[in-house]
Amino acid sequence: MKADSEEKEKTKSSVDDLSEKNTNIRLEEQIKVKHLHQLMEAFQMHEPEDIIIKKGTGYFPPKITKRKPGCMNIEEFKNIVTKVLGTDEYEEYLEKLFTKLDTASDGYVDWNEFCSYMLLLYRENDYVLTKKEIPFLAEPKIKHIVQNRQEPSTKIIAIDNPARFVTVSKESAMSVWLPNMQFEKSFSLSENDEEPTGQKRRFKMWVTDAIYMLNSHKIAISSTSRDIRFFDVSTNHFFEEFHLYGIPDVPYCFDYHFNQKNPNGVSILLFGVDSGAVHLLCFQKPVTQLFEMEFKSDGGVQKIYMQDLIQHRKWVHHSVIDEVHSDLIRQVMYVPDNDLIISCCGSSNKSMVISDIYGLKKSYVFKLDKGIECFDFNKKLNTLATGSADHLLRLWNPYVPGKPVAVFQGHVTGVIAVKIDEKLLQVFSYSKDVVVKAWDIKEHTCLQTIVLKFPSSIHGHMPEHGQFPMHLQHSPQRALLVTCNDYISILRLGQSNMANHNTEETHDTQLCSAIYNPFFKQAVTGCDSSTVAVWDIETGSKSMTFSNAHGGEEITCMTFDYTWRWLITGARNGTIKVWNFQNGHNLQCLEPVAEAEVTGVMPLADRNIILAVGWSRLITSYDNSDPDNMYLKATTAWKGGQLHQDDILSIDFCPPNFLATSSFDGEIIVWNLETEKIFVRLNKGSPTNIFRRIESMQTKSNNATPMNSRPNSRHRKIHKVPKGQVAPVDKLLFLKARANVKNPDSAILVSSGGGWLQWWCLYGAKNELGCFYVPELADESVLGVCTGPDNNMLVTGDTQGIVQVWKISDYCVKSQEVRVETKPPLEAIWQAHDSAIVSVDFVSHPLGDFILTASTDRTARLWNISGHYIGTLGQKSLWDLTNPSTWAHPESPWTLQPKDVSAVEGDSLSMEETESKRVNSSHTYVKELTNEKLVLPSVTESKMTDITDIRSSVETCLGHKAEKELARKKQDRHDRWKILEKSVSNRHHVLENSVRPIRHSSLQKSLKWNFPKIFLSHNG
Repeated sequence: MKADSEEKEKTKSSVDDLSEKNTNIRLEEQIKVKHLHQLMEAFQMHEPEDIIIKKGTGYFPPKITKRKPGCMNIEEFKNIVTKVLGTDEYEEYLEKLFTKLDTASDGYVDWNEFCSYMLLLYRENDYVLTKKEIPFLAEPKIKHIVQNRQEPSTKIIAIDNPARFVTVSKESAMSVWLPNMQFEKSFSLSENDEEPTGQKRRFKMWVTDAIYMLNSHKIAISSTSRDIRFFDVSTNHFFEEFHLYGIPDVPYCFDYHFNQKNPNGVSILLFGVDSGAVHLLCFQKPVTQLFEMEFKSDGGVQKIYMQDLIQHRKWVHHSVIDEVHSDLIRQVMYVPDNDLIISCCGSSNKSMVISDIYGLKKSYVFKLDKGIECFDFNKKLNTLATGSADHLLRLWNPYVPGKPVAVFQGHVTGVIAVKIDEKLLQVFSYSKDVVVKAWDIKEHTCLQTIVLKFPSSIHGHMPEHGQFPMHLQHSPQRALLVTCNDYISILRLGQSNMANHNTEETHDTQLCSAIYNPFFKQAVTGCDSSTVAVWDIETGSKSMTFSNAHGGEEITCMTFDYTWRWLITGARNGTIKVWNFQNGHNLQCLEPVAEAEVTGVMPLADRNIILAVGWSRLITSYDNSDPDNMYLKATTAWKGGQLHQDDILSIDFCPPNFLATSSFDGEIIVWNLETEKIFVRLNKGSPTNIFRRIESMQTKSNNATPMNSRPNSRHRKIHKVPKGQVAPVDKLLFLKARANVKNPDSAILVSSGGGWLQWWCLYGAKNELGCFYVPELADESVLGVCTGPDNNMLVTGDTQGIVQVWKISDYCVKSQEVRVETKPPLEAIWQAHDSAIVSVDFVSHPLGDFILTASTDRTARLWNISGHYIGTLGQKSLWDLTNPSTWAHPESPWTLQPKDVSAVEGDSLSMEETESKRVNSSHTYVKELTNEKLVLPSVTESKMTDITDIRSSVETCLGHKAEKELARKKQDRHDRWKILEKSVSNRHHVLENSVRPIRHSSLQKSLKWNFPKIFLSHNG
């Protein structure tokens, strides 16, 4: 009875935990620790029954197969999870979850598979919540320090009140810079420099380090003359106040600490010397004065001999920690929390030492073969970062010197500077070849690499650097400053102001594709930074991310296999990989045939092969009959011959045996897969441009590949086809539902080239049945084409970022004597993205039909078939596909963002400028076409002379709108446009409230004014 009571209590607790579940959160995200303990126990105690293959008879025993304990089939898994959670409302979802967990596709799930999936899910969720943007979004600004006289800068320091940057050169030239990197003034330490005996200095003095003493407003500068100079910077004019000379060894590096709550309290100036010792100067009242002031009638610099510091004991105490290192100390740092000193050198014996300032505690000694060039330590993160001449950046636990926490590889020369950014949880490293890298401390990954283009580093020259070439400036400037020779560069941290608006982004670079998986009800996106992300289409939440899918190469195409379980990706360098996209495991690698972009991959279930095409101009086949084979060999022996003479841009398959390919020269070939020979050549390619042929021959003679010599369709900025050339065929699409009907007169293949959609019939003497131009403006292209399962709707996305939905159920379904050049009925049109749409995919979901779009503006978005905006993959707020109130509609991706305040305080804009900005900032070009016509009042030209008349005409239009009905079923779309043009009379009208501008080429050509645009109401 007690056990039953405990079981009921446990079940009740589970139900209570899940009763207030968020419908936007997946089941696995609601499982808590106690549920995991119960599931683990269930897997461990699982004893399955044997599988009876053949029942026994009186003469023969039954044939059975032993099942492995802990491996559950789908029914057992559903029963266990339902029992643990105490509810059966997730039964349908558990089937989908089981499919995700079954990575081996053997119909069983064990505890290891369950844990792997949950760990990846939790890791992704944690990273999404804590992830930071890449640190540098603006271009680096580089300035020449003329005052250095071609000598490198030893140190960059930042001073306050007012905020300035100061660079100190190797030969003692100080340059002062404003926060915007404008040069202000300069000083020189060596002017009229004399020895204490009054004689001129006979050798050059080289500056070794400099540091800003904030509480006393002094700058301390050390040099190879074995001295330290203290400059007062409290006024606009810097002047030398003290000169401490006669130090036994050369001070090589500084660190300074004071109590911020008591600025005039004891402060410590540390410096490491070339003999390996650490010196400490403890100033008793640094704000009042640093040293004993002697009376001098002529004023000037007070010179203090190091051996006479005993006479200044009222103000400063000197102590030495000997033999910390056996070599020159390169950097030193004081940690006030534990009174520790961290120092490093180039020795392999004592590369870095963490010692007690009083010598009472144990010292921690780090040993590296090539020593340590630089380091940084953050107490809050308890992280120590070191850079070495072995090109590696290491993260350490400061109390575990034996082994680093992480080792970062990526630099190709020695690391000479590192800085930890506590706010971003990132480490910045700088190497001798002027490369700055940003690393994520938690994820141990490289976030960004910037190659600084200093004039002294071009043409392969190795530039010269000072001892401390990098400075991290915290708020409010938030910048990373880097010096190289006599140049300085500033890299601003944080968001760039160059962006026009703050829209949510799906990836950090432009996308190549976004495809929908109906089996898992997920979307997969890929981008140019070689990153693949998996998204839940019903909520917009991210399920999985795996970066460096192709080693940093651009992903150029993606598709699913016929089981919808595996993802196949192709890259710009010719590599092709097969993934389990539920856990990011690379299952297979396909042999590349050339270092050329892969534009299409097509898995064929019946033949167990994978076909690939691209800029290699070959149709390549891979035998996939053995799923355990991790490396598939390429076969280019196509029976019909490799007939394409230019880059193949698209491929599509129509069951049972039609394969279509198209190329850059406009050629379209349909192949019979049974024979691998041509079934019909729909369009013959134009002769290869003579210049491209010569360039190809020259490249081949140089033993290089000509394949990636031009940008792909996504990267092309100009889509205008040169005169005399045929437009490249960017996309092919089979209308498979029509093909199944087996109507020989129907067009079953659609091709997109130069913005034109051509409709092809594969049978008969006449193949091209129709064509029409899609984009609203000339010289644009259509890169995205898709259709629904029944082929009633065709969706196009062009390089303007506009999506159009066409009704094609009756378009080109039979052959006609004259080619059809009219457009099919347009169901909807809207502005979906800021730049070119690279893919559109039809999402056939139980809740309805939706459209998934991807663009070079770094976003992938979900819309319903009418153009209602649901959301952007990667946005912070999730949606619920079952609840339209959670969709972004009626807002657009642009109106959801904060308004851009472009006017500076004190400036004023005219009414025309203000209204024009408001109109032009609205990018929601949505037009839902119904069988109703719009009736507008005519406006005479005399009334349209200025903005006042326009506003009055608007009010007239609004009055007419209130009085009349706008809906009348009479004419089709073309007639409505005709009526609209006549009623507008070449003028602009503004209607009411939730209005949406429409971009139409015929109207734009007839309009004479830029303000305002034509608007239609939601019902119009």
